[in-house]
Amino acid sequence: MPAITEDTIRRFIVQQAVCWNSGRKDDFLALYRELTPEGLTVEYVGRSTMTGDAAWAALDAMWTGYAHQVRIQPVEIIVNGSDVACYYRNLWIEPGTLSSGIEVYTVQDGRIHVRIFH
Repeated sequence: MPAITEDTIRRFIVQQAVCWNSGRKDDFLALYRELTPEGLTVEYVGRSTMTGDAAWAALDAMWTGYAHQVRIQPVEIIVNGSDVACYYRNLWIEPGTLSSGIEVYTVQDGRIHVRIFH
């Protein structure tokens, strides 16, 4: 697999927000599948870590539970080699409040490990 560049990682972060905010679930999941042909791990820090089918189910559950309620904006994207940290601003449509989140991605050897702080 070719090396993942900083531009590739930044595009991934921005495009997943575009897909999320415009309700394009299939495109959102396709972005992950394109960058993670060898596997995905999703870790909700302090709660649980899922790999394989469970990680894909976690992404699906995140979409089902929140995509209709929250619009996301990547405020800061910091890439260091194959690691990226993203500070997100979340607009909750009802009641119109803001919250924040940080997601840390390690992209390596066709795999992504996502650590979610929300």
